Amino acid sequence: MYNPSDDSFLILKIAEASPGQKLLDMGTGSGIVALHAAKAGAVVTAVDINPNAVQCARSNALRNDLKMDAIESDLFEKVPGLFDVIVFNPPYLPDEDGPPSWMEKAWAGGGDGSDVIIRFLDHAWRHLSPRGEIYMILSSLGGLRSILRAARERYETEMIEEKHMFFESIFAYRLVQKIGSH
Repeated sequence: MYNPSDDSFLILKIAEASPGQKLLDMGTGSGIVALHAAKAGAVVTAVDINPNAVQCARSNALRNDLKMDAIESDLFEKVPGLFDVIVFNPPYLPDEDGPPSWMEKAWAGGGDGSDVIIRFLDHAWRHLSPRGEIYMILSSLGGLRSILRAARERYETEMIEEKHMFFESIFAYRLVQKIGSH
């Protein structure tokens, strides 16, 4: 499981949730984004491939007396429905050493770091309600050009915040589906 870090706090800062909105927190980890959205009144579904992360998010919701669904799923595999907001703090770091372990899946995006994100983008549009938005974190270390090139077909992209650190920069992006891209 991935403990909240700089990228978690950046996506928490930019992800907007309103009362009654349906929000999907993909790759929920500890559930920090899902919990904040539930507290704001959103109808929240938290998803993670790691069963320990799903259990942690559920426990944190109970501990904070917040209602949300938590699902173990490889991206959208077991996720039903449409969402007004999809939030994704993806595994974005390069991993060229073969299939990642459970711990590495929290950060290893495959190859140049873009594999998981491109797979996410290929399916996310099917789960966006009309005028839905995606908020996502990308890294200077993780196949940024490949990701933005893949997104161009279906999404309008806007970088809305960035944070520079010693060894990398992380970028918060907002994506909306292009009109007529269904």
